[in-house]
Amino acid sequence: MTGQKILISKLRPTQMTLGLDEVAARAKKIADLSPSDLEDLLKEKAIPYVLGPGKHVYIVDHHHLARALWSVKVSEAVLGPRLADWSAKEPKEFWRVMEAHHYCWPIDAEGNRRPYAAIPTSIADLTDNVWRTLGRHVRGKAFEDLGTPYQEFMWGDYFRTFMSRRLIELEFNLAAEVANKLARLPEAQDLPGYWG
Repeated sequence: MTGQKILISKLRPTQMTLGLDEVAARAKKIADLSPSDLEDLLKEKAIPYVLGPGKHVYIVDHHHLARALWSVKVSEAVLGPRLADWSAKEPKEFWRVMEAHHYCWPIDAEGNRRPYAAIPTSIADLTDNVWRTLGRHVRGKAFEDLGTPYQEFMWGDYFRTFMSRRLIELEFNLAAEVANKLARLPEAQDLPGYWG
């Protein structure tokens, strides 16, 4: 199925949240693309996936791209590599194996672990996570981008222990400055990309 187009409405998320600011920025860029440039983008950002129970396509990356495409009424994305076919597994076993392979993130925007069943079944139902947005914003400045699955979520959860959501919402640049300092503390040394 690699290289094949698929309706975004058929894609199943493997996380609960994303950064809606990043989605909006990507959507704006996508809306300005020519049809041929859009086709190039879709091929370049082909979506890796796992085939799950019911033969549903569970995406393990590019949630922001899929949501941005959906928000500007682009109905299809391009499938990248199939990482596994676990369609024969029962749902509980499927999700346990997904998590063991770091292919899902069953953590909500407040950092609480949730049942796998709480993960939305539609890209449209993913909710905002300002902590992930902050983590993405300071990636490469406060910590090294290692390409570790859910790296921005992990850093966002760490930043949450030190500052309020209100600070991010009202003074984002100040929150980013604070995050840059927090990333250097010894408490962060177990996080992926820690510079110290």
